[in-house]
Amino acid sequence: MEFTGPDHCDLNDVRAINRAFLVLLGSSEGERLRASLPTGLQPAVQALSALQVQRLGGVPFLLLSLNESDEGYWSRGSRTGPIRDLFAPTVDSADPLSRIATAAAGFLWQLARRNPYAARVISGGTPGWCEQLAAQPLLHVLERVVEDHRDVRPRLAEDSVFWHRLLGAGVTGVAEIRRAAHLCALQTVLGAAKLAPGQQFRTAACYTSVPSKVLRQPGKDCE
Repeated sequence: MEFTGPDHCDLNDVRAINRAFLVLLGSSEGERLRASLPTGLQPAVQALSALQVQRLGGVPFLLLSLNESDEGYWSRGSRTGPIRDLFAPTVDSADPLSRIATAAAGFLWQLARRNPYAARVISGGTPGWCEQLAAQPLLHVLERVVEDHRDVRPRLAEDSVFWHRLLGAGVTGVAEIRRAAHLCALQTVLGAAKLAPGQQFRTAACYTSVPSKVLRQPGKDCE
């Protein structure tokens, strides 16, 4: 069975979300987020230049985590009652993390419905998590993220090797070295997801080679 990877438009969205997240991560408002990273790497995040943010934002997966590893957390997010108004005054719409997390959740929701394999590659979530996400109404997903956006954190924040690679070779000006670092980081993300046995998709998503196009620059703009 063939599994289609993310297309150029998907990766453009990933880059935009990643860059917004990196800017927040290095700002004064991102202090709580940075605190989840290894202490020795926090200054390097703050010192990222605009060009380095652009380069690091080009990794073919989301640099923020929406708690994808906890499938129970997301199953508890399913609701049958009235949906709260997302635009009510009680919602802090000015919170940059809330805006970024909501954009990421909405993007992953539509991707999980359209191309679940690509959603797994980009989110680092298990196939079960992608299935849960796609099964919920969009407003339920967005409501959960708005309510619990403080659970959002840098992906694999506790992994110093992962982040040292991203903040080193992952931002270098040498394109071949940078792409190799990004690919290695992607393999770490995919390997970190726990698989449930007995489903062909889950096995294939773990062991199928990463589509080579996820590391190429877009050949054309999305229409």
